[in-house]
Amino acid sequence: MAFKDFLRNIANTHLSMALKEGRIQGNTVDEVRRLLAAAESKYGFSSFGGNPERLVDYFNSKDFDLLVQAFKGGGILDVLVGILEETSVAYADLPGVSSKARELAKALSEGRQVKSELAELFEKLKTLFPEGEVSMGEKEIVLKLGSNRTITISYDEGKIKVVKCETTTLEKSDVGKLREVAGEDG
Repeated sequence: MAFKDFLRNIANTHLSMALKEGRIQGNTVDEVRRLLAAAESKYGFSSFGGNPERLVDYFNSKDFDLLVQAFKGGGILDVLVGILEETSVAYADLPGVSSKARELAKALSEGRQVKSELAELFEKLKTLFPEGEVSMGEKEIVLKLGSNRTITISYDEGKIKVVKCETTTLEKSDVGKLREVAGEDG
């Protein structure tokens, strides 16, 4: 199924209309378009050769938080709400994208602060694991528990991906124990 392209057919249309109406300054439009183009390249959500379902990953990212700040800084949060509302309708056949866009539009129109799910998860992990070392990158959270356990958490196509890593140190002479350490007993 062919979907409207988020950047070209939805966002740019709303930005151009707001610019024509004099509700937005040209430098704000340029900044927003730059952020959106970088996000499209990074997350691959274009309808032209990409995967529109990856919009969910973008909506859950720190990059989307930056976009919200750009709209707030330009005093045009209502334009972003309009973009999200149209996205919700245009992507009705992609329930994850549609519901996330609708959820964000509602939160922003009610004046609630919107934080990426990754940022919210980061805050929860700091509380759940006070003895652990929690750090957040662009697309993932790393939780270090002690000197030998690391858990990496990221979002991938709207799902949480968890990778657990446990470090075991062996003597050079114990190379034969690798199968046992790897869980390949037998």
